[in-house]
Parts: sequence; structure tokens; C-alpha cells
Amino acid sequence: MNKIFITGGSGFIGKALVRYLSEKNYQVTSFDLKKDNFLKKKNIKYFSGTILDSKIINRIIKNHDIVIHLAAALGVKYTDNNALDCLKINIEGTQNILKSAIKNKIKKLIFISSSEVYGEQNNKKISESDNLIPKSVYAITKLAGEEYTKAYCSKYNVKFNICRFFNVYGFDQREDFVIPTFFKNSILKKRIQVYGNGNQIRSFCNVYDAAKGLIKIMEKGRNGEIYNIGNDMEPITIKKLAKRIKKITNNNTLINFINYNKSDRSQLREIMYRLPNLNKAKTHLKYKASIKLEDGLKMMLKKKYL
Repeated sequence: MNKIFITGGSGFIGKALVRYLSEKNYQVTSFDLKKDNFLKKKNIKYFSGTILDSKIINRIIKNHDIVIHLAAALGVKYTDNNALDCLKINIEGTQNILKSAIKNKIKKLIFISSSEVYGEQNNKKISESDNLIPKSVYAITKLAGEEYTKAYCSKYNVKFNICRFFNVYGFDQREDFVIPTFFKNSILKKRIQVYGNGNQIRSFCNVYDAAKGLIKIMEKGRNGEIYNIGNDMEPITIKKLAKRIKKITNNNTLINFINYNKSDRSQLREIMYRLPNLNKAKTHLKYKASIKLEDGLKMMLKKKYL
């Protein structure tokens, strides 16, 4: 059975991924800033450290077959306000992982990118072959990570895939992301703050569907391919999302539309339309998101795992 090394294994997506891999009896090593033994099983090991420390990476990554690189600086406000940290962690950290993977003869590497690399597209579902127009420092670092992955793995003949996630949400997500923020304000009967006119369109993917999609990439992904992973079935505007959460929490919370200059992002950084084309993932991987938005939101409210 393959041994899998995961950076960011104690993070939001990482925990769901570790949980599913463990259930499939893979040997899993989780590497993150904090040693979070959230799931105690014989086939899971936990280590703490930073991806900027090449020595500890080289020590722990030995004798693994597959590397899944999730760890990154993220969050709109943090990455915009700490651009140098974002660049260092996401680019230098990725290089450290790639160098260690090659040095230790890893068989396959999966780099986790983001739909942010697409920037603003026309009103159509976004395909992996569409032009990349990153609008933020974070998006630029993810695109750089993709290119480093391609270059290193091609030069040293290591199998690889790139996964671009689209708007993942779910239980245990950080509070500075849109859905947890809306839930928190609604539950506390504070105003739900929507940026601009709220007509931004998204299609949210539950973290369990995201994790399962990532495992399918690991098991079935064709070498060198980039895959969108998300939910293409339920596009929703942000203002309708706010109303949906208000209804689920059964609170008469007010929805407040605020200007971008009072938000955590500039209007120039905002992306108005983001929906994934998942044809490649469906064809190559037999991937399909299964959790409806309504069900996923109710799971979050009850703080339930699947």
C-alpha cells in the first residue's frame, strides 16, 4: 500500500483528506505547523514543522511514495496584507517540497492550486485550458507553484498532477471565509455583510467532495494533467447565499451591502463569476460532487462530519 506524505494535513481540507485516506487503509503522514492528532489511528502519523525548513522535510519525507502538497499561506486579508510572507511560504515552501520529493525518489506529486489562478473569465464554466489571469498575490503564488511543479517533475521524470479547487466549504473552515462568516454573524444576530451588490456568482463544493476528488486524482489522474475539482451543479449569488444561511439559522438577521473600500478586499481584486467546467475530472476520474449545498450548510450548522 502506498505511503502518502501530506503537507497541511491538519488544515481544513487536509483533515478531510487524511480521514478518507485512513479509511482506505493508506499509510498517511500529516505534516503541518501544529501537530494536531485529530484522528488517532495506527496508519496515521503526525509531525509539526514549516515547509520553509528543508531539513525537517527531508527527514520526514523519506520512504514515502506520494506527496500531496496542500500547505500554503491563504485568506484574502492575510495574503493581501502580508504579500512577502505569502510569496515566501507559497513559492519557496513549494520549492522545498519539490526538491525533497525528488531527492527522496518520490513516485508521484500532487500540487494543490486554486481557481484563483483563472481570475475573471467570461460568463461560462471555466476549463483547465482557459487563459490564466491571476488578480492577487495569492493567485500569482499558486500559478508559480504550478509552473515549478511542472518544471521540476518534468526535468526529473516524476509523475505529477495539479488540482485547482473551486470554493471549498464545510465544517471546521476558518471563520474569515465567506460561509463561516455568514453563519457566525447570523447565529450571533449580527448583520451579514455582503460586499458590493452581492451578484458575485459561485458554486460551492463541500470539503468531503473536494477530498474525494483529490483522492481520485491521486489514484486515477493521468500524468501531467491539471484537474478542476468543485461542484458545477448549484451556482448561487452571494446575496442569495446570505439569504439561504439566514433561513437555515432561522434568524431575522439583516443583510448589509457594503462598499469594497470597507471590506477585506479591493473591487479590483474581486472576481464576479466563477463556475468550474468539470468535464475532464468526470471523464478521467469519474468524479462527481454528491453533497447538495443545502445539505452541506445544515451539516456545518450541526458541526457534523459525514
